[in-house]
Amino acid sequence: MKKEKLKSTDVEVRDIRLKLMTYTRSLELCARMNYETENLDFIDTMKPADVLYDLGACEGRFSIYAALKGIKVISFEPETRNFLVFSQNIEINKLDKDSLKAINAGVGAKNGNATIKIGQPWEGGHQKIVEHGETRNDLDFNFVESQEIKIVSLDSFLTDSNHPFPDYLKIDIDGSEMPFLLGATKTLNSKSLKGIIFELNEQDPNFKNIILFLNKAGLIENKRFEVPNEPYLYNIVFERES
Repeated sequence: MKKEKLKSTDVEVRDIRLKLMTYTRSLELCARMNYETENLDFIDTMKPADVLYDLGACEGRFSIYAALKGIKVISFEPETRNFLVFSQNIEINKLDKDSLKAINAGVGAKNGNATIKIGQPWEGGHQKIVEHGETRNDLDFNFVESQEIKIVSLDSFLTDSNHPFPDYLKIDIDGSEMPFLLGATKTLNSKSLKGIIFELNEQDPNFKNIILFLNKAGLIENKRFEVPNEPYLYNIVFERES
């Protein structure tokens, strides 16, 4: 029996043509939505053969954009539906694992398992928060289901594998910011890491602590951008102190 071909759409982002899965209404919206130009600008500063780690890649638009520009990308996405779409997007863009490697895991303080609570249970959906034993009023969504997921510490991932060290990090991991930092101390303090773009919520009780943590690692805020239609949410660029 012939396998049904799923719908995809060609999308031009700046001078790069991406193919993205659009077989649901939510994926159509993802493919055509605002691409947060600061994320594109951040990626556009990179040179071919630079290494980008995309933490919380969702369905993979930014990872694929970077890989098609010749940047080596390693991406983490813990949620099952988003990871499936991400894998499909990698395939239809004909990207191999040397260009873009996708890992079905989240990042945290240590290796293990965790529960992710889901408020938007569809492909490309957001409101997906990993439980860390703390209550966050800024992440008080109407959760309707949960999944068991794998968590890795970035420091241990780099120690235990032959993967290249990141030149840059793109981070969008609602609710896992502090656990991630605790599991990435060596990585963040390495002078080989040139910069990061980090989506942060100003109402997070740890907002100032996160910035202080990064400052102590030698990463200094360079630019701050409001995320459209998301009060208190910012994409913040940190660069290595010279």
